[in-house]
Amino acid sequence: MKKYFYSLFSVFALSFILISCGPENELITPIKQGINSENYEAALIAADSAIAAEPTNGQANYYKAYALSRIASNEPVIADRKPILQEMYDNLVIAREKFEAMEDPPFESEQIVELKIESWSREHNSAIGYATDDSVMASVEEPLKIAIAHLTNAVTINPDSALSHDVIAQIYHMDGDYANASASLERAIEIRETGSAADYDRLASYYFMIEDFPSALTAVNTGLDMYPDSVFLVQKKADALFQTGDTDGALDVVGELISRDPMNPQYHLVVGTQIYQRVQVLSDEYQDNNDLLYDLRDGGSEEEIAAIEARNVEIQEESDGLTARAEESLLRAAEIDDSNPVAFNTLGILYQNKAAALFEQRNMTTDNDEAARFDELARAEAEKAMLNYEKAAELDPEDTGLWETLFRIYTLLDYREKAEAAMEKAGM
Repeated sequence: MKKYFYSLFSVFALSFILISCGPENELITPIKQGINSENYEAALIAADSAIAAEPTNGQANYYKAYALSRIASNEPVIADRKPILQEMYDNLVIAREKFEAMEDPPFESEQIVELKIESWSREHNSAIGYATDDSVMASVEEPLKIAIAHLTNAVTINPDSALSHDVIAQIYHMDGDYANASASLERAIEIRETGSAADYDRLASYYFMIEDFPSALTAVNTGLDMYPDSVFLVQKKADALFQTGDTDGALDVVGELISRDPMNPQYHLVVGTQIYQRVQVLSDEYQDNNDLLYDLRDGGSEEEIAAIEARNVEIQEESDGLTARAEESLLRAAEIDDSNPVAFNTLGILYQNKAAALFEQRNMTTDNDEAARFDELARAEAEKAMLNYEKAAELDPEDTGLWETLFRIYTLLDYREKAEAAMEKAGM
């Protein structure tokens, strides 16, 4: 099992939990006797009686919590420890409040933190092996679920442990539970009052996994407020903006990345591919409009037809500008890194679509000279597409889809021998 973790480590806890032996309230004596004899149920009964008889005395709540800690440690079903530990925590809170109201609090007031740490560290440390030790993980079914159960207990008795919340987030991630991973990491950051740049990057990644892109964007922006120079957070912001549909915002962010690192081919590739995706959306709208114009040719109003034709002019102008931007970015990406087939494949798609649009214009005109001009232009774009597809296929010869595309291009351009070879490589 592959493990993904940042800081899965045990905690070292050295605690000395003492039971006072001096003069004491007679209501407390039977509670201690039950604890010393390991008859914890009797200790709980005595504690409840003492609480009822003397509600302002925090010692009874403290020793009740002590007895509950021992009952929890003896409980073999890990998940069943949680309600016991919750009751233990509640009694420690009550004991602290009562001790703080006393002028001369007893010895036990100094033991609350130690008792809490003892139970917390036991559960926290017990979790680690089930997530990091192959031999331990192999000894049980669903080891990550066991680790999560231990850590759930840990944050029950010590809900302000940023460490345990952080670790359980990592284990939820390992277990594929990204919703709980994000909630746990959010809690860890909240407790610490801030996070590292890596924390916000990780939090955004968890939100990406559950497709909660607005929350991912919020996490990234929070991180960038504190770490404005973090390149990986800027990258994650661009991803989140693309996913939320804010392409313009995303391209602005990638433009910022390019200004920082103009020789990074990936940034240019992202710009080129994302811009061209918008061109393809516009192309679909253009084609839908043409289909509608065809349907309206025998009955549509002049106003409706004129509006659609005007929109197509706008689409064409916008598409031409975006295509030029996409082409420039993709060529730059290919220039910087000529070993990436994606850049060449995307350029091939761009030129092939330009050729298809020109062929369509050729077919729609009734002017023979215009038709010949459009045909020549279309074939020139198809040649560019062919060259880029060939380069992509050279870099990724196992991609049968590329060879199938090349077969169509070769056939269109009447390269018969090349078409036959491409057909064979495509497995057609």
